[in-house]
Amino acid sequence: MATISNLGVGMPGLQDLYDKLQAAEETKLTAIATQKTKYDAQITGYGKLQSALTTLQTAAAKLAKTDTWNSTSVTSTNTAFAATTSTNANVGEFTINVSKIAKGQVLTTAPGTIDSNTKQLGETTAGNSRTITITQAGADSKPLTVTLADGDTSLNGIAKAINAANGNVSASIVKADTGDYRLMLSSKTTGTDSDMTVTVTGDDTLNAVIGGAALNEQVESQNAVVNVNGIDIIRQSNTVTDALPGVTLTLKAPSTADETLSVTRSTDDNKKAITEWVTAYNSLQSTITSLTKYVPPATGATAQNSGNGVLMGDSTIRGVQSDLRALLTNVQTGSYAIMAQLGITQDPLKGADGTFGNLKIDDKKLTQALTDNPAGVQAYFVGDGKTTGFATQMNNKLTDMLSTSVGKEGVIQNAKDGINATLKTIGQRYDAMELSIEATMARYKKQFSDLDSLVTKFNSTASYLTSQFSSK
Repeated sequence: MATISNLGVGMPGLQDLYDKLQAAEETKLTAIATQKTKYDAQITGYGKLQSALTTLQTAAAKLAKTDTWNSTSVTSTNTAFAATTSTNANVGEFTINVSKIAKGQVLTTAPGTIDSNTKQLGETTAGNSRTITITQAGADSKPLTVTLADGDTSLNGIAKAINAANGNVSASIVKADTGDYRLMLSSKTTGTDSDMTVTVTGDDTLNAVIGGAALNEQVESQNAVVNVNGIDIIRQSNTVTDALPGVTLTLKAPSTADETLSVTRSTDDNKKAITEWVTAYNSLQSTITSLTKYVPPATGATAQNSGNGVLMGDSTIRGVQSDLRALLTNVQTGSYAIMAQLGITQDPLKGADGTFGNLKIDDKKLTQALTDNPAGVQAYFVGDGKTTGFATQMNNKLTDMLSTSVGKEGVIQNAKDGINATLKTIGQRYDAMELSIEATMARYKKQFSDLDSLVTKFNSTASYLTSQFSSK
């Protein structure tokens, strides 16, 4: 708070009066600031409403997608293989027999030829360099190349360099017996296309130990062979993604007998999507209840209760709630006309948070509908995917409500724009009032200073005259 230097020297109490006048003037700002706080809270409230509506739209949009209802699952228990499905898998039973598991080739140096894992196996070269090249025709078009210095040609050095190259081959050292160390090269991918060819250039001595014919095939590569409904499927990998549409087979072991793969519609996934929508709808109702709640003022109070919702009495939020509730009673064409037939009903009792009309699910009834007539349940929610179908209609309604496109703003954006416009006006009023108060206090300051100076002069004159009279 501004003060005036020496104010009150001539007239005691003048500074206190000035301070009180300034405090009185600044109450005009308090009223405007209170309005701003109220509208700021409404913007925050609409942000919460928008978030809850967006969550509901996401859930409704999922229910309106055909892919949601095409979800499948594997209901059989299989030993020789595991299976997963996607939305384009065909429902049915398939006979599967795994003949062979894909294997990756493993090469080792000859037994009894290397007695130490630290002894240098190469020769001393003029350029202190040689290159190991490992080619795999089907694994990678670019061969794995490793360059070694003269002091890195021990088994340890070779294995370390190959592994550091991070290619499709791993290297390890095996101690078979005392004085018998071997380099083991393993293909990281399976199948015959990943067979390895090893050559060493720039060091014939090392090439004679680990290159070409010097290596033994410890494990022979093998392609996977799986019979699906009488047809042999041959693949390089044990993960077979293209034998059956939408089905991925992971081969684990040769079959001891034919096994049945059962692919069915996934009622669990469908039920989860419906449950997520119900949860989102109930969460929205709770949000609306919180934002619009009314708490009666205490006896004798002259102001509204501070516990009231920030959007209490707001017509937009009530319109949103009314429009969405009206959709719940829309009658759809098909096997199921209303959601109550699916076991989804409105609870007539008030919830713990004071919300009326929350949805609840009869799990037994919903499961029965999904099991007996999944196409009918899909038709109820999806419809034609444009204008009919409960989830389609709700998604369309929510899209309109939440639209922020210029010229097509939804009710939420319009409400926020209106509040922001009011906040802008309030800000302008606040700034103007501050300027007005500063001008008023500047005028008071001059008037009070002039008055104080005048009284000081009068007091000085009076003191002088008094002293003159007293001396006579």
